[in-house]
Amino acid sequence: MPVGAGSERWVTVAAERTVLAVARTMTSTLRVLDAVASLSGDPRVQVVFAINGSSPFAGGVQRLLDAVGAPVIPWPEAARLSFDLVLTASENTELDGLDAPVLVLPHGVGFQKFLPDSRDAGRRLSGSLRREDVRDRRVVVAVSHPDQAAQLVAHSPYLAGMTEVILDPVFERLPASAWFRDRYRTALGLGDRRLVVLSSTWGRESLLGRWPDLPVRLLAELSIDEHVAGAILHPNIWSGHGAWQVRSWLARARDAGLLVMPPEGSWPALLVAADCVIADHGSVSLYAAAVDRPVLLAPPAAETVPGTAISMLSAVAVRLDVRRSLRDQVIQAVNGHHAGRYEEVTAKSFAGPPAARPVRSLVYELLALAEPPYEPPLRGYPAPEPEQTLPTAYAIYTQLFDGGVAVRRVPASADAAATAPIGWERHLAVDKQEWDLRLLQSAAILVSREPSDEKRDRELLARLPGADLTVAPAEDGAVVTMRSGGQIELRDPDRRWDPMLLGAVARAVPYAEAATTLVVRTGTRESRISLRRWG
Repeated sequence: MPVGAGSERWVTVAAERTVLAVARTMTSTLRVLDAVASLSGDPRVQVVFAINGSSPFAGGVQRLLDAVGAPVIPWPEAARLSFDLVLTASENTELDGLDAPVLVLPHGVGFQKFLPDSRDAGRRLSGSLRREDVRDRRVVVAVSHPDQAAQLVAHSPYLAGMTEVILDPVFERLPASAWFRDRYRTALGLGDRRLVVLSSTWGRESLLGRWPDLPVRLLAELSIDEHVAGAILHPNIWSGHGAWQVRSWLARARDAGLLVMPPEGSWPALLVAADCVIADHGSVSLYAAAVDRPVLLAPPAAETVPGTAISMLSAVAVRLDVRRSLRDQVIQAVNGHHAGRYEEVTAKSFAGPPAARPVRSLVYELLALAEPPYEPPLRGYPAPEPEQTLPTAYAIYTQLFDGGVAVRRVPASADAAATAPIGWERHLAVDKQEWDLRLLQSAAILVSREPSDEKRDRELLARLPGADLTVAPAEDGAVVTMRSGGQIELRDPDRRWDPMLLGAVARAVPYAEAATTLVVRTGTRESRISLRRWG
């Protein structure tokens, strides 16, 4: 390690200051990594990490540090070494033996929740330090708004004079990230579909804790041709239960195409790309409000601290009602939203200059170093790379109207309907690449990714006698091979619809005349296709 007795014999760059970055939970480690990024490019400062593993949410921290190549020293060594500054984003870090100034960074927005105390059986205000942790040492607690400083001192008077107002690092990057909204949406393959993001903090009172079936319910109600659903889960959910368990609980939703943001992923970019956010009392709700996204907010939780910014948001955001149609609520929230709805909430959550200053300014002050003469870059967040499984089986609902067919598609893993609503017909469309034999044997429509070959298609129909037709891609549409005989060519000049959807249209109008033109409608989207039958 480039620190400690004798290290001068081995180092290449002789830094003037050494910072100890404390990693305790996934959430706090990500915030510390954001903070030390402000030191990039300065050879006067070196950073070493130590994992304070006393948290029940320490899972994944070592993996995260390994992924970024961070130098990590054993926690017991930290107390025996000399540092110029200790950085942590957890108020629960044990500070005994660390004699350097300590900067406690926020790991969320303000002090919004009462949480279980990690050191006894009681509850505490999230983010508040204990008296014994600030005794006989210089501690600075960073907050993102003067009201948070006042709240903290009112709760813990011994912290008077220890707070500093900083520019929230996430909020500071959001304007730059908003510039790249179209780039994010392109990376996610959204097209003109709306992105609905579920955001859950951790704990029994969270969105996921109260309604663990909400992701799959949402996907069951949103047609894949109109909406895409994503999820941002608090890192403590991943650390507390394990990634395998989280993915297992979300299995049906993931099979239905849910975009799942990993805990270390670029979740702010997913917020920027979103058209609506369904959220709870976690900090992500306030960031969603800050980028002016329509927010469907869960009913207040008992652990929410009255008078905080999240309480203000609860008063102005549209209230989520899990007993009602989620799709209808999403559409109403989007259509009823107006720009600037959350301006007052945002102003009470995040202070700007001159009341607040950048983290870099505070860090260099505590290190007793002049800030570098160059301005740090203001980078947008990288494009989101969520985990996603593309569905290969859909429940397709069709309804005839004068001159056309309305189509609604729901991933089969999310669809729980046994019968279609009155006036609609329901059938199963399955890609030939599907691995679930039950789905293949139940399919009414078999979808090929290869151009049509009538001999091969009829052999497939013979092997799966429950299917009515196969559909294969063509240059500007699709070719359908009917079990009842003959083939149908569907031409889509706008190239809006994929072969599966065109196959559903062909099945909905099996007795159409030899050549006709139809309107295909999904939600508010529609275009004209031509249909020609032969054989």
